Amino acid sequence: MNFKKFKNFTIKYACIFTTGRTGSDYLQGCLDGVPGIITFSGELPFFKFLKDSQTIKFLKEEDLNKLIIYFIKKNKNLFFYDKIENKKFNFSIKKFKKFFLFFMKDKKLDNENFLKSIYLSYHLTLKRKIFKNNIIVHHSHNLYETEMFLQNFKNAKLLVTIRNPLQNLKSGIANWVRYDKKKKNFEHFYLYISRIREDLNYAFTKKKVFFVKLERMNSFSFKKSILKFLDLKYSKAINISTFAGKPWKSDKLSQFKIRDGKFNVSVLKSNWEDFYFKKDLVILRYLYSKYRLFGYKIEKLDILEKLCLPLFFLIPMKFEIKMIQSILFTNSIKKIFFNIYFYLRKISYYYKIYLF
Repeated sequence: MNFKKFKNFTIKYACIFTTGRTGSDYLQGCLDGVPGIITFSGELPFFKFLKDSQTIKFLKEEDLNKLIIYFIKKNKNLFFYDKIENKKFNFSIKKFKKFFLFFMKDKKLDNENFLKSIYLSYHLTLKRKIFKNNIIVHHSHNLYETEMFLQNFKNAKLLVTIRNPLQNLKSGIANWVRYDKKKKNFEHFYLYISRIREDLNYAFTKKKVFFVKLERMNSFSFKKSILKFLDLKYSKAINISTFAGKPWKSDKLSQFKIRDGKFNVSVLKSNWEDFYFKKDLVILRYLYSKYRLFGYKIEKLDILEKLCLPLFFLIPMKFEIKMIQSILFTNSIKKIFFNIYFYLRKISYYYKIYLF
């Protein structure tokens, strides 16, 4: 194989950060086939992998063979089958390893070279072209991975997916609990309620950032503006969401399935109204007030509602009632205290925002 043609090119960096179930996979899939973009077929917890004890050992020994084999083992969902994201691949591990060893030859084994090499190797194994100017789009997904990526790649751009927070919360609670009964606990409820607010607050601290509204992802002009932000020309490939070139069928959590990789218009349906009590909406309008900046109809609280908030904080939300009922009938003391702890953490989180 002639490797010389893979040497004269430039690479920039960007990452995708999500604020919940807001279409980050769909966005990455839309970018998957765009000329000049180099990406994996899904979220890659790269910095979590670097903290693994075995990874640290192989990095210290500079054993590239063991390192890349272990990387594949820990990220099987990107090479073979991803159950949650509903993706299946036919991938040549042999070719991937060969490309990786080529790109790492005579290179310092640091975070940048390691990440760049695995992305280029993945890209070439899929028989895709490397252009003169390219951008690696890393699906960092969560706050930790995003912050670590931006620390390592100072000039990277940030794509942040957002959605109506009331619909986002319903999707993150109802769909996860439907798919995985283990998510039916107050830890998940508390973490999801808070991340919708805190992830957005984090994104506001960044400069090179583009907010991707899920509700606008079916717009030609909006998708064109995403590519413009990434310094890329418009490509019709952005209209179909693919992974490794195959149309995405939507994840296992989604109630509405697609087959052709097109935008799923069903996600635009507003069906959150019956999911909350009226007093729940007072709390959520308070927590998610910044989403008004993006045109979402989050009404401001009146004086009476603000005065009632401390009392409302103590009362369970509508979707939490069933959780409390199941706790009362459990025989597990550990489960009872576990859920009480996170329920109290949630209340504490509310009061902290209210008072400070």
